[in-house]
Amino acid sequence: MAQDTINTNIPLSREGGSTLLQRSCYDCSRRKVRCNKVFPCENCVRLGVECKFPPPGRKLRKTPKTSSNKAELVSRLRLLEQQVEKLGSKGIAEDAPERDNDDGSPVRSGLVKHCPGDGVNEQAREEGEDDFKTNKATSSTLEDQFGRLVVDRNTGTSRYVNHQVLTDLAEQIKEVRDLFDSPESPTLSEEEYSSPISAAAHSEMSSPFIFGYHSIAHSLSNYHPPPTISHLLFNVFEENVAPIILIIHKPMLKDLLQTASTNSEDLDKESEALIFSIYFAAINSMPPEECLAQLGADHTTLTKQYRFAVEQALVRAGFLHTRKLVVLQAAVLFLSCACNPQDAHFVWTMIAVVTRLALSLGLHRDSSHFGLGPLETEMRRRLWWYIYLLDVRSSDSQATSPQIREGDYDTRLPLNINDGDLSPDMVETPPERTGFTEMTLTLVRCEILILHRKLMQFNSVGVDADGHTTMFQKRLRTVEESRRSLDERYLQFCDLEIAIQWVTATLGRIALARSWLVSHFSFMSIEGFQFKADLWPDQCNLLILTAIEVLEFVYLLETHENTMKWCWLFQGYVQWQAFTFVLSELCMRPNSPLSDRAWMAVDRVYERWNGPMGNRLGLMMRPLERLRNRAAAIRETTGTIPVANDLDLAGAGLTINPMEELRGDLLDVDTFSWTW
Repeated sequence: MAQDTINTNIPLSREGGSTLLQRSCYDCSRRKVRCNKVFPCENCVRLGVECKFPPPGRKLRKTPKTSSNKAELVSRLRLLEQQVEKLGSKGIAEDAPERDNDDGSPVRSGLVKHCPGDGVNEQAREEGEDDFKTNKATSSTLEDQFGRLVVDRNTGTSRYVNHQVLTDLAEQIKEVRDLFDSPESPTLSEEEYSSPISAAAHSEMSSPFIFGYHSIAHSLSNYHPPPTISHLLFNVFEENVAPIILIIHKPMLKDLLQTASTNSEDLDKESEALIFSIYFAAINSMPPEECLAQLGADHTTLTKQYRFAVEQALVRAGFLHTRKLVVLQAAVLFLSCACNPQDAHFVWTMIAVVTRLALSLGLHRDSSHFGLGPLETEMRRRLWWYIYLLDVRSSDSQATSPQIREGDYDTRLPLNINDGDLSPDMVETPPERTGFTEMTLTLVRCEILILHRKLMQFNSVGVDADGHTTMFQKRLRTVEESRRSLDERYLQFCDLEIAIQWVTATLGRIALARSWLVSHFSFMSIEGFQFKADLWPDQCNLLILTAIEVLEFVYLLETHENTMKWCWLFQGYVQWQAFTFVLSELCMRPNSPLSDRAWMAVDRVYERWNGPMGNRLGLMMRPLERLRNRAAAIRETTGTIPVANDLDLAGAGLTINPMEELRGDLLDVDTFSWTW
């Protein structure tokens, strides 16, 4: 990547015979003020911004206009005028119409309508990846259908354009520009051609609106840790974060860390933002006592310190105007690990920005359309799907609908492979592995996300009683099909003796149980609770038992010594549906051993949700707290002695060894054959 550095031939001081430069600095030119042409100039020093001068040399010289050039120019201009008239007469809206999905959600033109879980990815994998070597005619056809990804290999930037008229117009303008640029003339990069404002100047204008105070004129070198701490944080990141968020190619990351630990000044601004995001993620994943023991500082203090560094690094990298994948990776990693409950609304808001940036980079279009290499294709797929996961998680915490909708993208699921299967120089897509890989956990989460979006499409509005039953049965069949698919493709290969593989199987198990519960809740909310109590006594017992086990396993994931290193992820998923159902049942059920077990599960998870880490329930806090108080009041009137919170899980009826066996009541839900 090209570094945004100052020319070394510019004097570093204004003292003692400073040389006057021939041209004004970029910032003074932008603001149209007089520049004293000394580095750094007085205006930039006064404002505290980075002072950048154009490189020395002559301005672009104009090629003498010959008669043939003029004739060619007239011809090209007439063509461009026709394109502009076409654009004005038809308009963006008419030229890019929207159509509706079966579920009523709009689909933008040019996008292939499909649901990633309906066999699209399986078919693509059976047929193999597209051959990256396409002829010119095929490339033109793909651009017409899928838009165009403009990639600048020199600067590492890319931009996605999907409006056909604008694509044609941009191509013809480029041809006109090329016609009058002499080969020997000095050329400007795309960024310099469009504007003399650097990425840092762009961010100066707008980023304080999001990140507050910043100082792009000053180095962040003081925030870089010593080499020993840098390597320690990288090891923590590899163990606590990388297995969950695999959006950075690990071989590349090791080279980057080597540069950061030996000489951080050699990092460009984009890479520096990624490095600080890694440091922040590592510290945020560490328990406070471990942080104090290994780093010698308070966890809260270090988290604030490195969060500030990440935000300033993103500002310096021009986050809001970026066209570089590495900056988006840094932002996604930062938002994923901003686990403080007070940040929930901030993360939810920022996901909208990240999604827009992803669209501008064309991540919502599968990279096989653009002839990119296997490594870049896979990293773009991983990043898009993780943004999708983050969008759904943050929307759930704010009780809103996700921003990304089915039909808005055609990016395929990443391959089930390890990072070692990919390299920058490879041209052939590596074959997908059978069994557990570094990507399996992420793929399980993506498949659960697809199931969740499928279930949302079952709308019961305007459906009669028989229709409700049919809809309910369809939902259960969809859950069962997803369970069978997950088991066949991923979960049957999990070795439950290995912590990360046990986590993968357990997360899949909890998510499927939640989908099964929500399907029943939706049906009962339509038919009424009295219908449930009269006709489903056995089913109700199974429902509450399943909901209790969901809460127990959520608590187990966060507190077990072998899995608590990833509890920063589990904390982001509050199983409030199961929590609500258990409390509502406790308000109506007589006291029993099952009620005692339910109360212990409720008290444990509520204590963690509302404990020192802060309120995780967000908008759901008040209604759930009222429901809990009501259930507690009813329980108190019955004279039942509460179950102590310090009992172990075996005392609550959870008699399995969590790291060895994965069979329990939750596996016998309904008529499904839960044989994991």
